[in-house]
Amino acid sequence: PVTIADRKAEEILRKKISKAYPGHGIIGEEFGEEDSQAEWVWTIDPIDGTRSFIRGLPLFATLIALLHKGDPVMGIISLPALGETAWAVKGKGAFSENQRLQVSSHDTLKGAFVGTADKYCFEEKKCVSLYNQLHSEAEIVRTYPDSFGHLMAIRGAIDIMIDPWAYIWDYAPCKIMVKEAGGEFANFTGNKSGIDLENAISGNPKIVKAVRKMIREIKSLKKN
Repeated sequence: PVTIADRKAEEILRKKISKAYPGHGIIGEEFGEEDSQAEWVWTIDPIDGTRSFIRGLPLFATLIALLHKGDPVMGIISLPALGETAWAVKGKGAFSENQRLQVSSHDTLKGAFVGTADKYCFEEKKCVSLYNQLHSEAEIVRTYPDSFGHLMAIRGAIDIMIDPWAYIWDYAPCKIMVKEAGGEFANFTGNKSGIDLENAISGNPKIVKAVRKMIREIKSLKKN
């Protein structure tokens, strides 16, 4: 769903960015691309978790990232209803207010705390077998709104967040933030760096590696 608030928030952010950085491109969820091949490009998701916003759940977020030649160098996840803003700059670390963020240190999928998108997302993207396998191997698997779940993985509250369905404006900030928090970002193809394949994994490097292995094994079984 899209609300007036989604569109107005993106309009405001676009105007501020264009005024401050007139040579930069913008990719936004509501109004699309503008000079998206520029050296510097901003991504905007004005309200990630619109359903939560509509229902009064405080887990929605505003997401902003700055890309340099296609790679995120700055990311922001702002949770206005919770009064929290987390951010990262390449080479400077990831922070929430004045607290430095760090991914968890748990080293095996067994006993891990896993966050995922809703089951219907896995069904729509034809990877429900991954969802089922996670439930059989991890200790705890819980569903979280996209950016809230990724932020929980970035700060080490959960070990990993897995989402089969979202876009560059959702994951550009997550990529730089999880890397600056000592974690890893990957997608379902196994590519560690892609932010344009409509799915993402972020969190503890050892758990990300285990989930990537699980994805490869599931794909291998399907081929056979």
